[in-house]
Amino acid sequence: MTTPSLIAADWGTTNFRLFLYDEAGQVIARHAANIGLKNLGVLSFEQALLSVLKGDFAGLEHLPFLLSGMVGSRQGWVEAPYAACPASLQTLADGLVKAPSDLDVAIVPGLFAESPGTGLLNVMRGEETQIFGILQSDPSDGFFVLPGTHSKWALVRGGKIESFSTHMTGEMFQVLKAHSILGLLMENSTDNEEVFLKGVERGMYNRAFLSVIFSVRTEALFNHIAPEHLATYLSGILIGAEIVAELERHGKSPVRLVGDGALVDLYEKALAFAGFTDVTRFDGNAASESGLWAIHKLRSSK
Repeated sequence: MTTPSLIAADWGTTNFRLFLYDEAGQVIARHAANIGLKNLGVLSFEQALLSVLKGDFAGLEHLPFLLSGMVGSRQGWVEAPYAACPASLQTLADGLVKAPSDLDVAIVPGLFAESPGTGLLNVMRGEETQIFGILQSDPSDGFFVLPGTHSKWALVRGGKIESFSTHMTGEMFQVLKAHSILGLLMENSTDNEEVFLKGVERGMYNRAFLSVIFSVRTEALFNHIAPEHLATYLSGILIGAEIVAELERHGKSPVRLVGDGALVDLYEKALAFAGFTDVTRFDGNAASESGLWAIHKLRSSK
């Protein structure tokens, strides 16, 4: 029989995933809940956390908690300041911040870095835990691509996150679809690989980005793309523009693609179209689980 030893969570703006570990670091229970930062309502963070300790998690309030993600932002439970890159797993363990609670809650810091060649500052929260989780089983150097609302491209060398850049690809897609003239023409969106790759190609090879996204409207007006495929076309343009920016900086380096679901499927297709021949896919939840346990082990060894 296993003995529970740690409760950890990936706690973001919209998503919340809870993990229960035994003393050997195996996850013995999981739970997802609708208590992302924007869904807390009148609940405090402590109240929200206690509210999900049911079933396999019931009666385990005495265990240590380790939280990663936006819960450590200025809008979160308590701010866990960003640590500078290059950053190692030890950097995260050293930067843990205790939450103001009677529970034993520690929060993982985020990271900040200057985007290579641009002078632009970038930040991440949660993705660093996933990256170090994957490094536990695959410690080789290379690039990590983490698609999402704010997609990340991170360079890892010698077990450290050296630098990374951010692209507001997912958020731009939602804004344009919901709040621009482009969305008025979109109907009952369905996937179409040919249309998606047309968008990727145009996003990659046409530098007049604002002109390219207007083509979503003209392609519809002249019946070149069906209304149900316009969202797919727009997604392709945005992802293509993201990929070409990184391609110019880093070339067609091996990529570890982190995540799951339809969005990661699209990135996999777009990367292949762009000529990336060495792409390995990793499950995002499993990466978070591994990273949180690795941080806990390092903290416990002090």
